[in-house]
Amino acid sequence: MDLNTCFETTNTLRSLALYSHLLPAVLIVFLGFFIVKNSSREYLGGRMFVIFSASLALWLVADLVAWHSNNYYIVAGFWSTLDYINIIFYLTLLCFFVVQTTAQKRLPLGLVIGIIVVAIPPLLLAITGLSVGEFDETNCEMASNTYLTFYKLGVEWASILLVLLLGALSSIREWSNRQSRNQILVLTISSVLFFALFSGSEYLATRTDIYEINLYALFALPIFLLILTYNIVEQGAFKLKGESIILARLLFFIFAVVAIFNLVLTDDWYEFSVTAVSTTVTLGFGVLLLRSARRETKQREELEVLTSKLEAANEKLKELDKAKSEFVSIASHQLRSPLTAIRGYASMLAEGSFGQMPVKAQESAKRIEESAKLMAMSIEDYLNVSRIESGNMKYNLSDFNLLEMTSNLCDDLRPEALKRNLILLFRSDLKGKGIVNADVGKTNQIIHNLINNSIKYTPKGSISVFVHDNPKTKRIYIDIIDTGIGMNQETIAKLFNKFSRADNANSVNTSGTGLGLYVALKMAEQMGGNISCTSEGDTKGSTFTFELPLTM
Repeated sequence: MDLNTCFETTNTLRSLALYSHLLPAVLIVFLGFFIVKNSSREYLGGRMFVIFSASLALWLVADLVAWHSNNYYIVAGFWSTLDYINIIFYLTLLCFFVVQTTAQKRLPLGLVIGIIVVAIPPLLLAITGLSVGEFDETNCEMASNTYLTFYKLGVEWASILLVLLLGALSSIREWSNRQSRNQILVLTISSVLFFALFSGSEYLATRTDIYEINLYALFALPIFLLILTYNIVEQGAFKLKGESIILARLLFFIFAVVAIFNLVLTDDWYEFSVTAVSTTVTLGFGVLLLRSARRETKQREELEVLTSKLEAANEKLKELDKAKSEFVSIASHQLRSPLTAIRGYASMLAEGSFGQMPVKAQESAKRIEESAKLMAMSIEDYLNVSRIESGNMKYNLSDFNLLEMTSNLCDDLRPEALKRNLILLFRSDLKGKGIVNADVGKTNQIIHNLINNSIKYTPKGSISVFVHDNPKTKRIYIDIIDTGIGMNQETIAKLFNKFSRADNANSVNTSGTGLGLYVALKMAEQMGGNISCTSEGDTKGSTFTFELPLTM
């Protein structure tokens, strides 16, 4: 027997094989190029689809050679790689499915290791030539199955089960999001049908010895590819442009022309029927894909216009915010000087520096001094906010004893608490020395602000200041616990925002600006610390905790 030729395939089967293999191969390569050109670099699904499309196109070409060639050596050479290439595009499609349904930016390490483990044994079989058993020289086909054949079937069915399982879990997870759920369902169904297309047709061909079933099954391949591409486009992974739409239209025009020519030239009724059905369905999905791509292009163009407008508006807002901060800073500086003079003269009047005044006049002078003091504190808060937002707040860090500072502040504020019939307690439980590295003045301001707030918003009862540390985390904590008006959780959530005050704060104190806690928190954060608040509810008191990192 001449091994250069073997059983000659009929012209009908040659034509059918050419149409069922070559067109999907060209389509999958084009779609791969289409995705590479239009998807973002961060989109892992696009890269996985390209690898899948390359391996599938390679398999289609190899299988076409096996169907089309009559040369024994060529057919046998290509046949030895078919099963291994089959396994590769199954695995890459599985990876693509995982990425699409989980929206991950990188493949899970376990999946990567699993794919490597699965892909190595069949590669060794293909290299050593054990991928093909007995070969029928007369019919140019493998006469007996090998371990690789059964291995491939195992990979195929395992892939189907994994796709079904992951698709079900992802659908349940996205059940409330109708669009995302439908995309996952479409992708799951199309992937399962694709797997079944290859596994089922091969099984039937083996059982019935009618290998033409494989050719007819491949007519559904373009439909599956277009469903996949449509699914990707609907997820918004592409950055589609006008030329991309033109290329897509050109592809489907060529596909339609080739399909029509094949219909006109064929003289076989079965081939005509299969070609007509597959062409009609494929072109239908092609129209859907083009409409989706055109819609996304229009939406992306509108989004680009809106983004440009938002960027311009954002720049204007930044300029306005900068102007506002500069105005506040200048106005605050201009107000501080006359206020200092007002406070000074009011204090001198109250003390009798310009002669003895009536008692009522002295009381009025003291009120002027107190009001000027409150106004000066408010101006200082505005200045601090301006410095924080402009990044001009300066911090002079040094080591000092936080316990001593807190104890001294409690001694200074205790008379103010007694005026309001409140008890101000101080206690500590330190395991270390309580040394911190922070700005002395700003730390003093934070603690003073927190204790003073508790005094202001506690109508009766007590304020307890507790200093303690945690050597393991190297943090020191100051708890200011009061029996005051308390807060609900909604109030606590917005308490540290600018100009935010508790809803019931005005019933006790009307002089607050809502800036003190905001400034205190920003200062604490810049020194590596934090301020938090807890309360069991209105009228049940509050606990403010100021923390800083310990030096020793």
